[in-house]
Amino acid sequence: MLSKAELEGVIRDCRRHDRYAQNRLYKAFCAWASAICLRYTSNAEEARECVQDGFFKVFTKLDKYDGRQPFEAWIKRVMINTCIDYYRSRMNEIQTEELIEARDETVVAEILINTDAEYLLDLVRQLPPAYQATFNLYAIEGYDYREIAEILDVSIGSVKSNLSKARARLKMLLINRQTKDIYER
Repeated sequence: MLSKAELEGVIRDCRRHDRYAQNRLYKAFCAWASAICLRYTSNAEEARECVQDGFFKVFTKLDKYDGRQPFEAWIKRVMINTCIDYYRSRMNEIQTEELIEARDETVVAEILINTDAEYLLDLVRQLPPAYQATFNLYAIEGYDYREIAEILDVSIGSVKSNLSKARARLKMLLINRQTKDIYER
């Protein structure tokens, strides 16, 4: 990452459309932005596309960054919004799926104790886009139902429903993993 003074200089130069400064900013935040976008997309290819689109927005809308909030918070918001825009553009492709009832929550709690974070992120990536975006905004970013409804432009009821279905799907995926692990031993 860049020091505060370096970042201020790079931002100033980026506002002047300096390619070298844009490259420095991109290199400084690319991996971090990729990790954010991976939480909101189904795979690395979609995440790369969102990162590229997000940086395009960063460079074209940098004049809107006023410095009142940390730059990292501003760029994170741009990346999340870019992923949500990507999700919205794919709404016509999304097919709804029926869910199987979730099983005993104590079993899920035991499975979670023995599951690493990277595997859990992989499970979140398997969720349908509507569930994935809702789950990430609620569980990872900490938004409430109303805020998520505004961000995704859906009703609060849809947010609650999608969050419930996302949790149920994750439970099912975790239980399926546990069952698979038992039979492979």
